[in-house]
Amino acid sequence: MKDTEVGLQSSVTVSAGTRKKRAADERLERGSSVGRYLILDVIGEGGMGVVYAAFDPELNRRVAVKLLQARSTAAADRKEAQTWLVREAQALALLSHPNVIEVYDVGTLPGERVFVAMELVAGDTLQDWLEQPRAWRDVLAVLREAGAGLAAAHAAGLVHRDFKPGNVLVSAMDGRARLMDFGLARLDFGPARLNAKAVQAPSMSRGSDASIELQSPLHQSLTITGSVLGTPAYMAPEIYDGMLADVRSDQFAFGVTLYEALYRVRPFSEKQLAADRTAPPVPRDPPSDTRVPAAIEHVVRRAIAGDPAARFPSMDVLLAELAIDPLRRRRHVMVGAGIAIALGGAATAGFLISQHGAAQAQAAPPRCTGIATRLTGVWDAATKAGVEHAFAGQRGFAPKMFQTTSAALDAYAAEWTAAATDNCEATQLRGEQAEDVMGLRQACLDDRLAELGAVTKLLAESDMNLVDKADKAVWALEPVRRCANVAALRAPSQPAPELADKLAAVRTRLASAKALLNVGKYDGAIAGASLALDDARGASYQPLVAEAQFVRGFALMGAQKAPDAARALGDAVWTALRGRRDELAARAALSAALVSASGLARPDEARLWLSLGQAIAARLPNERELDQIALEVEGTVAGERGDMIAAVAAHGKARDLGEQIYGKTGVKLWKIEHALAVTYGRTGAWGDAIPHFERALALREAAVGPDHPDDVLVLSGLGVAYQRVGEIAKAKAAYARALAVRERTFGPQSPALVVTLNNIADLARELGDLAAATSGIERAKSIAEAALGPKHPVYHTVVTTLGEIQFAAGKRAKAKRTLDDLIVLETANQSRMLPTTLAVRAEIALGESMWAHALGFADRAIASLEASGGRNSADLWRPLAARGRALVALKQPKEATVALTRAVEIGTKASVKPEDLGPARAALSALPSR
Repeated sequence: MKDTEVGLQSSVTVSAGTRKKRAADERLERGSSVGRYLILDVIGEGGMGVVYAAFDPELNRRVAVKLLQARSTAAADRKEAQTWLVREAQALALLSHPNVIEVYDVGTLPGERVFVAMELVAGDTLQDWLEQPRAWRDVLAVLREAGAGLAAAHAAGLVHRDFKPGNVLVSAMDGRARLMDFGLARLDFGPARLNAKAVQAPSMSRGSDASIELQSPLHQSLTITGSVLGTPAYMAPEIYDGMLADVRSDQFAFGVTLYEALYRVRPFSEKQLAADRTAPPVPRDPPSDTRVPAAIEHVVRRAIAGDPAARFPSMDVLLAELAIDPLRRRRHVMVGAGIAIALGGAATAGFLISQHGAAQAQAAPPRCTGIATRLTGVWDAATKAGVEHAFAGQRGFAPKMFQTTSAALDAYAAEWTAAATDNCEATQLRGEQAEDVMGLRQACLDDRLAELGAVTKLLAESDMNLVDKADKAVWALEPVRRCANVAALRAPSQPAPELADKLAAVRTRLASAKALLNVGKYDGAIAGASLALDDARGASYQPLVAEAQFVRGFALMGAQKAPDAARALGDAVWTALRGRRDELAARAALSAALVSASGLARPDEARLWLSLGQAIAARLPNERELDQIALEVEGTVAGERGDMIAAVAAHGKARDLGEQIYGKTGVKLWKIEHALAVTYGRTGAWGDAIPHFERALALREAAVGPDHPDDVLVLSGLGVAYQRVGEIAKAKAAYARALAVRERTFGPQSPALVVTLNNIADLARELGDLAAATSGIERAKSIAEAALGPKHPVYHTVVTTLGEIQFAAGKRAKAKRTLDDLIVLETANQSRMLPTTLAVRAEIALGESMWAHALGFADRAIASLEASGGRNSADLWRPLAARGRALVALKQPKEATVALTRAVEIGTKASVKPEDLGPARAALSALPSR
């Protein structure tokens, strides 16, 4: 047995008798460092450099490190090769699959020497493994695993371009096959069609200065001349005809390898593949004494068809065919024939036989089995174990979070498998669905699978911040059921066939961006979506441009970049409508409404987006989840306009519909209940808010346990509600628990503590414990200033509370300076917190008998609120009360009556506490009757 390591350009098979010797100055001594890796020994050499066994002290594991040196006669070519190798290593690092050698790291050493660190596996190449006699079933099992790795690469947007026995490693430990050597993957050095005369086989040109020679240890020609890459014996005929390699040529190489492994002879000669011809090359017949079943031969022959269009639609379909037991195939054909006879007609029998065409009737295999194998490396036992391991040792709620998330992923994977199976059977077995519809549905399902894989890959990272949001990432996955909506799938124009690979790469990038978005990694999501948007625009395919705009806009919204988000989401609406993606247009319009209302304080603009989104959604059948989201956005927009009655009604309807969709204990329902509770709180109806806060907390705890940060979100609101209704002990308990969870989860200096500290300080002020209030608010301000900065709205809230506490403690001058400085800052930044600060400042001026100043602050607050929230904003009661009291002191009773009457009416409607409305009521009652 040999130790085999995979480089990015050549496979290196190590044995003591065959190692090449290099000059001493190119060798690294034991103990030398390459990046963070410590060199242990030389384990192989190839045309691209030296391979070392090394130790990774950070992760306590052995790795293979290869120092890559592209050999070129020109320095510019050498530099280009180095850049190419780095880029390809980084691309491959994005691919994680049990049947693909894993790349851990890539970097550059002094002297522009590129190194790649990768998995170190003891074993043999498939070529060496086949030197021993092997049963055809064992050979098939190994090739199916290697094919799964190739399929995973295709799903990630990679084309291998050099699949062959020397690039498949069979582990000596577990027998698992791993695909290796992606050095030629995804290269694009020229136009789509090349000069066929530039390709010469079996011996390719080696003399050009523009060529970079790459030598395989198997001594097979592997050269870049112009843009043609690969090993001649495994290159598809179309490559010799000047076409670029794609997934179909990868499938051809897999088929040639499978043929060679099963029959111990290649199906074509290199001369036969490269010859000028008018018809596709014909493979030689297998040996007459072979024991390989004819059904397997049928699959292999289709994979190596000379016409790319005659091959399987994908590696997944090919592997599904190989997964069917040949004896079951035979029994199936016999039973099918019997049924045909029993039904009494040659026409029926002919229909059954024609599944693969009359010429292949005797070997017609059953379709649509083995579809679940596509979940390998996406969500299978190994992936689940990896995610569980990543969650282990994280925060206290991690085990419960894994349980919830794992169950949701199981359900999603099962739904996907059922949908993919139904899609196949509807066309291939039941004959009730056209081939083009099957293709449309499968393309949609492929997108869902890519998104699922992107999420599970993220969750397998040991990142405690990902654990927090794991369940949300799963909930945010696009519903599988939408892939059965044929009308919606047919609506967009279909892209040109030559764009397939490019658009597949865009979709893969978008899937990763969505996963990052849904775990709160907004910067990464923005970057990924922006790159996808550029590529989609380059392909001029509007349906995908719209999706990239939407993902980018949503990520910008999450990153608190409201103006940019509004523009991106607005663009997504119109692009989606032009591209006939109505469901996407509706979601984009609703999101634009949300950011316009909450992020930009433009309620009238938000109403227009809301109306458009609702109108589009109304045309879509069976979109109750979209209807539920629309109701939530309607409630938010109404609240920002100050129409709290409409806001409560909309959020109530959203909750009722949510219960119908998710059930009364559905895990998604907690957020809907929380939104309803917050809306009740904004009206001042804190007593009505409490049961909804309590139910939201119970639902969230049931899903993720009692110590999740989301619990704190609900606890904070519940504490405020208890405080407002005078249940002080319960308020203290809620705040204390919220603070304890956040300190335990995020540490004592985390900005996550700021809101809770502010609430605790405000409660202490209300209770007259000014020392505790001052201590708590100073801590909150220190953390907010350091972590969030002076422009953040949470910082503004803290400083406003600080001013109130300072004033209550008799530090009036300090309180005024605090609030006046904040007003300047909020005015400059157009902060939505400005009206609150102005109202507090007006009350301080009243306390100092500075009536004109109080009136000025109050009027500014009223104007700001009415401009953003309308004349019925629930927050208007406070500056109106200050205005009225100032006018009373200024001997303007008529205007004072108007202001105080409005203040009392709005405050009463908003359930403001009697003691807070008391001064306004007293001032109003003291005025002469009209």
